[in-house]
Amino acid sequence: MLYLGEGAKTTDETAIGSSNPLILKFFLAILKSVYNLDVQKIRCELNLRADQDPEKMKHFWAKTLKLPHANFKHINIDRRTVGSRTYPYYKGVCHIKCGSVAIQRKLTHIGSLFCQRVIENNLGTWRSG
Repeated sequence: MLYLGEGAKTTDETAIGSSNPLILKFFLAILKSVYNLDVQKIRCELNLRADQDPEKMKHFWAKTLKLPHANFKHINIDRRTVGSRTYPYYKGVCHIKCGSVAIQRKLTHIGSLFCQRVIENNLGTWRSG
Protein backbone atom coordinates (compact mmCIF):
# COMPACT_ATOMS: atom_id res chain seq x y z
CA MET A 1 0.00 0.00 0.00
CA LEU A 2 2.90 2.32 0.76
CA TYR A 3 4.30 1.85 -2.72
CA LEU A 4 0.91 2.28 -4.35
CA GLY A 5 0.61 5.69 -2.70
CA GLU A 6 4.18 6.97 -2.59
CA GLY A 7 6.25 4.91 -5.01
CA ALA A 8 7.34 5.86 -8.51
CA LYS A 9 5.05 4.44 -11.15
CA THR A 10 5.97 6.45 -14.24
CA THR A 11 9.51 5.14 -14.61
CA ASP A 12 10.84 1.66 -15.26
CA GLU A 13 12.40 1.27 -11.85
CA THR A 14 11.46 0.75 -8.23
CA ALA A 15 11.77 4.05 -6.39
CA ILE A 16 10.23 5.96 -3.51
CA GLY A 17 10.90 9.39 -2.09
CA SER A 18 10.08 10.83 1.31
CA SER A 19 11.21 13.32 3.91
CA ASN A 20 10.24 10.79 6.58
CA PRO A 21 13.16 8.49 7.52
CA LEU A 22 10.79 5.90 9.01
CA ILE A 23 9.06 5.38 5.64
CA LEU A 24 12.39 4.95 3.86
CA LYS A 25 13.77 2.59 6.52
CA PHE A 26 10.66 0.45 6.16
CA PHE A 27 11.01 0.42 2.36
CA LEU A 28 14.67 -0.60 2.61
CA ALA A 29 13.79 -3.37 5.07
CA ILE A 30 11.21 -4.75 2.61
CA LEU A 31 13.68 -4.61 -0.28
CA LYS A 32 16.24 -6.48 1.79
CA SER A 33 14.06 -9.07 3.51
CA VAL A 34 11.47 -9.86 0.83
CA TYR A 35 13.43 -9.23 -2.36
CA ASN A 36 16.97 -9.91 -1.06
CA LEU A 37 18.21 -6.76 -2.78
CA ASP A 38 21.92 -6.02 -2.51
CA VAL A 39 22.66 -2.65 -0.84
CA GLN A 40 25.15 -1.88 -3.64
CA LYS A 41 22.27 -1.71 -6.13
CA ILE A 42 20.53 1.07 -4.23
CA ARG A 43 20.99 4.64 -5.43
CA CYS A 44 19.85 7.68 -3.52
CA GLU A 45 19.06 11.17 -4.69
CA LEU A 46 18.48 14.15 -2.40
CA ASN A 47 16.23 17.13 -3.05
CA LEU A 48 17.27 19.94 -0.75
CA ARG A 49 16.41 23.55 -0.08
CA ALA A 50 18.92 26.25 -0.98
CA ASP A 51 20.10 26.87 2.60
CA GLN A 52 20.83 23.20 3.37
CA ASP A 53 24.41 21.94 3.32
CA PRO A 54 24.52 19.06 0.79
CA GLU A 55 27.35 17.20 2.56
CA LYS A 56 25.66 17.44 5.96
CA MET A 57 22.39 16.20 4.50
CA LYS A 58 24.13 13.35 2.67
CA HIS A 59 25.78 12.37 5.95
CA PHE A 60 22.43 12.57 7.80
CA TRP A 61 20.62 10.33 5.29
CA ALA A 62 23.50 7.86 4.92
CA LYS A 63 23.76 7.44 8.69
CA THR A 64 19.99 7.34 9.24
CA LEU A 65 19.36 4.79 6.50
CA LYS A 66 22.58 2.86 7.18
CA LEU A 67 23.70 3.19 3.56
CA PRO A 68 27.18 3.91 2.20
CA HIS A 69 27.86 7.53 1.20
CA ALA A 70 28.75 6.21 -2.26
CA ASN A 71 25.08 5.30 -2.82
CA PHE A 72 24.14 8.99 -2.85
CA LYS A 73 24.64 9.90 -6.50
CA HIS A 74 22.77 13.17 -7.08
CA ILE A 75 21.86 16.19 -5.01
CA ASN A 76 19.34 18.65 -6.39
CA ILE A 77 18.96 22.11 -4.89
CA ASP A 78 15.60 23.86 -5.17
CA ARG A 79 16.56 27.36 -6.31
CA ARG A 80 13.02 28.59 -5.60
CA THR A 81 13.89 28.44 -1.89
CA VAL A 82 16.77 30.94 -2.06
CA GLY A 83 16.31 33.51 0.68
CA SER A 84 13.90 31.49 2.83
CA ARG A 85 14.86 29.60 5.95
CA THR A 86 14.39 25.89 6.38
CA TYR A 87 13.00 24.48 9.60
CA PRO A 88 15.81 22.77 11.58
CA TYR A 89 14.04 19.40 11.60
CA TYR A 90 13.57 19.29 7.81
CA LYS A 91 16.30 17.24 6.11
CA GLY A 92 15.05 17.39 2.53
CA VAL A 93 13.58 14.57 0.49
CA CYS A 94 15.53 11.39 -0.11
CA HIS A 95 14.64 9.26 -3.13
CA ILE A 96 15.63 5.61 -2.99
CA LYS A 97 15.99 3.84 -6.32
CA CYS A 98 16.88 0.22 -6.96
CA GLY A 99 16.39 -0.01 -10.69
CA SER A 100 14.29 -3.18 -10.78
CA VAL A 101 11.02 -2.73 -12.65
CA ALA A 102 10.03 -6.28 -11.63
CA ILE A 103 9.82 -5.27 -7.96
CA GLN A 104 7.81 -2.16 -8.89
CA ARG A 105 5.31 -4.27 -10.82
CA LYS A 106 4.96 -6.76 -7.95
CA LEU A 107 4.41 -4.02 -5.37
CA THR A 108 1.80 -2.16 -7.43
CA HIS A 109 0.02 -5.43 -8.26
CA ILE A 110 -0.10 -6.52 -4.60
CA GLY A 111 -1.40 -3.06 -3.59
CA SER A 112 -4.10 -3.16 -6.27
CA LEU A 113 -5.20 -6.65 -5.23
CA PHE A 114 -5.41 -5.56 -1.61
CA CYS A 115 -7.53 -2.50 -2.51
CA GLN A 116 -9.85 -4.62 -4.65
CA ARG A 117 -10.32 -7.19 -1.88
CA VAL A 118 -11.17 -4.50 0.70
CA ILE A 119 -13.65 -2.92 -1.70
CA GLU A 120 -15.32 -6.24 -2.49
CA ASN A 121 -15.54 -7.24 1.18
CA ASN A 122 -16.90 -3.94 2.43
CA LEU A 123 -18.99 -2.40 -0.34
CA GLY A 124 -22.08 -4.39 0.58
CA THR A 125 -21.83 -3.53 4.29
CA TRP A 126 -22.24 0.25 3.99
CA ARG A 127 -25.43 1.70 5.31
CA SER A 128 -26.95 5.01 4.44
CA GLY A 129 -27.68 6.98 7.41
